[in-house]
Amino acid sequence: MSALIIVLGIVIYFAQRWALENALNGVSYDYQCSKLLIEPGEEFEIITTITNNSRRFVPFVKVEEFFPSELIIKDVKIATRDDLKGNKRYISTIYLMPRSKLVRRITASFDARGRYIFHGGDLRGGDFLGISENIAHFHLFREIVVYPKRIVAPDIDSAMGGFMGDISVRRFIIEDPILTIGSREYTGREPMKAISWSHSARVGRLMVKQFDHTIDPAVSVLFDIQSFDEDATIAEKKEFCFKAARTVCETLESQSMKYDFITNAITMDAFSRWSYINESIGTRHISIILEGLGRATHSSIESLREIIDMLINKQEHNRSAILITAKSPSEYNEDVSFLESRLGGKVFIISAGDYIS
Repeated sequence: MSALIIVLGIVIYFAQRWALENALNGVSYDYQCSKLLIEPGEEFEIITTITNNSRRFVPFVKVEEFFPSELIIKDVKIATRDDLKGNKRYISTIYLMPRSKLVRRITASFDARGRYIFHGGDLRGGDFLGISENIAHFHLFREIVVYPKRIVAPDIDSAMGGFMGDISVRRFIIEDPILTIGSREYTGREPMKAISWSHSARVGRLMVKQFDHTIDPAVSVLFDIQSFDEDATIAEKKEFCFKAARTVCETLESQSMKYDFITNAITMDAFSRWSYINESIGTRHISIILEGLGRATHSSIESLREIIDMLINKQEHNRSAILITAKSPSEYNEDVSFLESRLGGKVFIISAGDYIS
């Protein structure tokens, strides 16, 4: 009898060991998000795939998934809990048939602008008696970027309308020296460089070149996130700036007005197309800006004067600009005066302090 017990003990020991070592052999885990760029509150799906590539039945697997703490899960049957690392953990148990695949979908959303990271999950497989567990870590990096919300501010819309009207009028005031449409008699008010000497010689009197008025309206958008006024509302003011930047750019798009975009806001992931975005218009142009606005932090890499200098080096004279800033007037007045003197156009200012007190 004792020999039988010993043999049975040995069998159980090796069965335990084999079960523990092979509990997760052939079992894999992966997940994807159905959308990568979303609006605040927009629903998307977290699609989890757990695969059993082995020929054996797997009776028990504990699945532990790690989601951002800000995630809002729409399914009330899914219970999560926060951990010490700032994650929202979702724990479930499953079984897997041989050569099978389990696909699960979780509907969720985020309410606030930002870049959210998903860190993967753990699979835990038990031994023969359910005493010990074998753990497989799946460190899978996934991210979702949430755009800033649009804002509805009638006073901003009204002021923007008047500002863009002024820009459109300027195209009929500023002549394009490249396109010559003819000549006219010199009146004494034109600059000497405008005189057409060959034409003047032919007709016997001074004639000047007549240019076409074909300058396309364009504007520069400066997004300044820096502020030295660290009051209790500064975070709210900066978030307002993100919303205002989106609203301004989409307004320019709706008016088919070309614009470039320059900012001192930085992203933690070093978004390569962010600091300066060349003058353009269209879906690709606005998409790059919106993604950058979603990824950006509240930190700045340089001062407002430095991004003004960058803009002046890239753009011509007689240009207008829109400045979106978290600063108070005392902080930006000097820089705005400098910008107007160098660009020669108007500067329209949206200051968060005018809307949030």
